[in-house]
Amino acid sequence: MALRLFHFAACPFCEKVRLSLKHMGLPCESVAIDPDDRRKVEEVSGQRLVPVLCDEDRVIPDSTRILRYLIARYGDANMLPQPPADQALAWIVEDYADEVLGPLLRSILEDKTPAGGPLQPAERRELERHLETQFRNLEQLFSQRRCVFGEAPGLADISLFAFLSCLVRLGKREISAGFPHLKAWYGRMETL
Repeated sequence: MALRLFHFAACPFCEKVRLSLKHMGLPCESVAIDPDDRRKVEEVSGQRLVPVLCDEDRVIPDSTRILRYLIARYGDANMLPQPPADQALAWIVEDYADEVLGPLLRSILEDKTPAGGPLQPAERRELERHLETQFRNLEQLFSQRRCVFGEAPGLADISLFAFLSCLVRLGKREISAGFPHLKAWYGRMETL
């Protein structure tokens, strides 16, 4: 097995794949891509986006497609809960992280609308309220369990953490003490 991951250092989609590879115990060669020079990833995949995983002769772009491939090829290695309905929910949480949490955090961190324009003060307040709602939802979830599906972290936890860790690292924010269960979960995830 010769896995190679082409990635950016500060990218939640890439972080999700890096953490998943580590959690699954899969050794992988890391190829950091400079966002201003994407020739290496273009040579391998024919496109400029990261992450891209190479597994022998297979080239897989897109974090979700990479994770689905890794789990199908190498087994779930504690990434997915056992009941099929919970597995479906884990993928739904992964999609929520990508499609809801990710764009929300990106707008806040970059101070831009989803279309790329500058945020007006009222728009920023609305995004902050939306983030507060997401934190309340996660607080409620983690008030009843250590991880999304029970005691051990898996795909859903890794997906959420990859995006929230960007807010903490890049946004220089902490998870507020007003969300003690979310904050405790975040602390556990930092040890992955």
